[in-house]
Amino acid sequence: TMILPSVRVFALGDVVLQGAPADAPGYVFSGRVLITIRVPARIQTVKVVFQTAQGGRWARLRHRDTSSDAADNVLFSDSVYSSAGEVWARGTYEFFFRIVLPGDLGETMFTAHKRVAYEVRAQLSGSVRREAVRPVAVKRMPYFGSAWEALASDMVHVSAVWRDRIEMCALGCSRVQRDGQPLRVTGVVRALEKGFCLTKVGVILEERTRCRSARSTSESHVAASRFLRAGEHGDWHGRAIVDQMAFDLELRIPPAYKIQYDVKHGPVTVSHRLAFVVAVVDQFGHGTSLRLFTPLHIMPHDCVDLHDELPAYADVQADRVLLTADAPLELFA
Repeated sequence: TMILPSVRVFALGDVVLQGAPADAPGYVFSGRVLITIRVPARIQTVKVVFQTAQGGRWARLRHRDTSSDAADNVLFSDSVYSSAGEVWARGTYEFFFRIVLPGDLGETMFTAHKRVAYEVRAQLSGSVRREAVRPVAVKRMPYFGSAWEALASDMVHVSAVWRDRIEMCALGCSRVQRDGQPLRVTGVVRALEKGFCLTKVGVILEERTRCRSARSTSESHVAASRFLRAGEHGDWHGRAIVDQMAFDLELRIPPAYKIQYDVKHGPVTVSHRLAFVVAVVDQFGHGTSLRLFTPLHIMPHDCVDLHDELPAYADVQADRVLLTADAPLELFA
C-alpha cells in the first residue's frame, strides 16, 4: 500500500471587497499550504489556484462585459514551489501564497437565477498528485463614507393608515442588518375606528431576486418569519383594539447563505424588506390581513470572527511560535 502525502490549505478569511465593482480596489488573498510527507517523494510543483466552483466561466462572473473566455474555470493562481523533481524527505513543509484579485468579481450567490461560488485549491504534483480544496466566499461592503454605508445609522420608523380605520407603525431597528443575528423591532397597531379585534401579529423578512435580462424576471420568498402565539406577549388575541397596542418582536436572521447578502450591481440583484404583519376582524366578522413594508439591507460582518481567526496584520503569515508553555509560569513568589 502506497502512503501518500497530505495537503492542507488555509486562507486568512473570506474575500471582502470594498465599494462598487467599478470603483473597488483589488484584494490580496493570502494564506498557507501545509504538506506532510510520510515517505520520501519526488515533488515538482506546488500550486495554489483561486477558481470558481463547478465550472463557472470568467466572463459570467465579472460584473463588466469582457471578451475573455477561458477554456476552464481557473481565475488566478500562484506557483509557490517549482523544481525539476527534487526528492522531499519525510516531514512537514509550509508554503505561503498571495493572490491579487480584482475588485469587480461577482459576489458569492446561490439563487434561482444565478449561482456563483469560489474555492481555493492547493495542488501538489510529481511522483504523486494530491490536492486540497477549501470554499471561499466573495463579499462586498460599501466603502467608508458612502451613502450606502451611512444607512447603518438609519433607523426604521415607518407608518401607514388603512382606509382611515387602522394605523400601523414599525420602528426601532437599523436598516442595515447582519446575517445570523437577531433583528428586533417594535410594532404598533392603533384603531381609528371602534369594533376591530386583533387575531395575528408578526414580522416577515422577505428576500427578492431580480434578473435584469431581455425578459426581466423577479422572485420573492420569505427568508424568515416570526409570529406571536395566542397568549404570548399578553392577552391580545381576539381582543378589541382599544386606543393602541405595541409589540416587541424579535426575528433571527438566517446565516449566510441561507439568506443572501444584498447585491446592488450586476445582471442579478438581491434586495430585502421587512414586513410588519397584523390581521384584524371587524364587528361584522370580516377579516383583513395588513402588511407594512420597509426596506432592509443584509450585509456581511465588517469584523473578523474571533472564534475563527485572530485579528491579523499584513505580515501575520511570517509569524513563528518560539516558545510554548504547557503550564502557567509562576512570575511572583
